[in-house]
Amino acid sequence: MRVLFALYAEKTHLYIQVPLARALEAAGHEVRVASQPELVPEITRAGLTAVAVGRDHGMGRLLAMRPEWKSRFGGSSLPPFDVAGVSEWEGGVGYLRAGYEDVVPWWFRLVNDPMADDLVALCRSWEPDLVVWEPGTFVGAVAARACGAAHARMTWGVDFFARTREQFLRLRAQDPRGPGSDPLGEWLTVLAGRFGVEFDEELTEGQFTLDQLPEPFRLETSVDYVPVRYGIYNGPSVVERWLWDRPARPRIGFTLGLSAVERLAGYAVSVPEILEALSALDVEVVAAVRGWEGPAPRNVRVVDFVPLAALVPTCRAMVHHGGFGTIGTTALHATPQLSMPDQMDAIWLADGVTSYGAGISLPVDGVSGKAVVAGVEQLLEDPSFTAGARRLQADLHAMPSPADVVDRLVELTAQHRARPVAAV
Repeated sequence: MRVLFALYAEKTHLYIQVPLARALEAAGHEVRVASQPELVPEITRAGLTAVAVGRDHGMGRLLAMRPEWKSRFGGSSLPPFDVAGVSEWEGGVGYLRAGYEDVVPWWFRLVNDPMADDLVALCRSWEPDLVVWEPGTFVGAVAARACGAAHARMTWGVDFFARTREQFLRLRAQDPRGPGSDPLGEWLTVLAGRFGVEFDEELTEGQFTLDQLPEPFRLETSVDYVPVRYGIYNGPSVVERWLWDRPARPRIGFTLGLSAVERLAGYAVSVPEILEALSALDVEVVAAVRGWEGPAPRNVRVVDFVPLAALVPTCRAMVHHGGFGTIGTTALHATPQLSMPDQMDAIWLADGVTSYGAGISLPVDGVSGKAVVAGVEQLLEDPSFTAGARRLQADLHAMPSPADVVDRLVELTAQHRARPVAAV
């Protein structure tokens, strides 16, 4: 079958999709990845076939002009998604509506509208059987509906998108003043209508959702989740000679991810303070930090980049920002982890790790060098964290791998394919 992966130009989201795209190709299916021109070099570096659609979304330029938006977008308190972890949000539909009124124009419209015409044209021309889209690229669902393809979302973290949407719809239906406006639905109605597609909630949640972490990480939703084990792709990588040898002392890995520096307002914690504090321990620290200047503290090796898949297996503990890729890679290697979550759904991801007893989570606004050292000492000295990490690893390995899920995707595609919608 033909499978199209659709995503707006965001490198970290591409990295999440690469293992499944490769598995589909290895099984003999034809795969293309559609995104804005900015992402094409990364797609081809991953060995995949790229199709440039539309124009670059310009979010980087927008956030550069509005530094306060950088902080808000990168933080964990972005309305309406900040209440996704509340079991039954009773703060009123107005709060959620105001949040959607804010994020729909400067996030969803900004990244989707520039690629809509080309993506729909591509789907009508190439006629994919299945379109896989990341949760913010709603135009992937619109394009799939326009050409009659089955379509699925593929998560890159906890599914706060669907959780928030279902909370909003529940409260909107219960509002005694009437349903009121629906900023997300109204925008998608106009966008889809341009291509003869009628809006319904399938355009917000997909026909099914590929979820890459075990069930304890999930928020409560009615979504049809298809589990597929998180797969590792670190981008173009070289394993340096120093990584070949077993470290003489316990090795601690440290990373705060790519997005904080490349897209957002920078690191949310004091890297020099933390590394200086860790250097006092009888350990070896490997810190993947962008833009470090000057000498590194004693016992600390600072590198601009290191492939986590090569680093994590050599570490006794990982200290990180709670990012999806970092947590997934660390969990697959049963390494205890200390999270300092800040960005988007990182708090809920870190909660998932701690629910297994596989790590410690520190509130980012209370992070200090002393607190990180105390946490690392706990991870090294208490064997229960290693046992918890092994439980998490076992649950991950019990999930279907990207290769294992291919046949299931073929079945689901056959069930959900439809007739194409006539061009308007």
